[in-house]
Amino acid sequence: MLSAGFRSDTHLTHIWDGPMNDELKPWSVTASRITYEDRWIRVRSDDCVTADGTVVAPFHVLDYPDWINVIPVMPDGRVLLTREYRHGRGEIVLGLVAGSLEPGDSKTGDAAMAAAQRELREETGYEATTFIKLLTSYPNAASQSNMVTSWLALGLNRAGEPSFDPGEKVELLFADLAAILGELQSGAVIMQSMHVAALYAAESRLRTQASEGLK
Repeated sequence: MLSAGFRSDTHLTHIWDGPMNDELKPWSVTASRITYEDRWIRVRSDDCVTADGTVVAPFHVLDYPDWINVIPVMPDGRVLLTREYRHGRGEIVLGLVAGSLEPGDSKTGDAAMAAAQRELREETGYEATTFIKLLTSYPNAASQSNMVTSWLALGLNRAGEPSFDPGEKVELLFADLAAILGELQSGAVIMQSMHVAALYAAESRLRTQASEGLK
């Protein structure tokens, strides 16, 4: 049988009390095939067997490229947000500069950072002198294979006009970070969950930097 991909989390035992469950094991994959593929997505259909022998077939995995999102912070402390139509919900949604890694991004040492720099320039026309990695997370580990890396962009300057993809139209908004988090908590604003996580990570990082700066 083929071995399913497996990333061990046993190194995390220091963050909670009690033993980890040794009976949790990755599934085995007995067969795998690509059942749909285009420029945006690849669907991989796996025949799986769980550790207790249960057959799960087919199990469909969405093989997206890795993603990035960016929280650009202006010199006056405001954050730069995007507003655009999102067809999955059929709504105009507030969010972050975001996108997928592209083949050309891997030409540099850090493909995720290169993608963040590229997407910031393309979607906003801004460039940043400093990119700080906030966190890496799984968009949906149950059925997606990709990861998303969130970046804090500082030292912004306007380098030119945005360069949108065909069919893409993005409105740029400047907002107070604390105010946006308050709107999210109240439910007045709804964003993609990965963008919400990135905003809270940015708030924590900026608060820590401000505290250390006062010492």
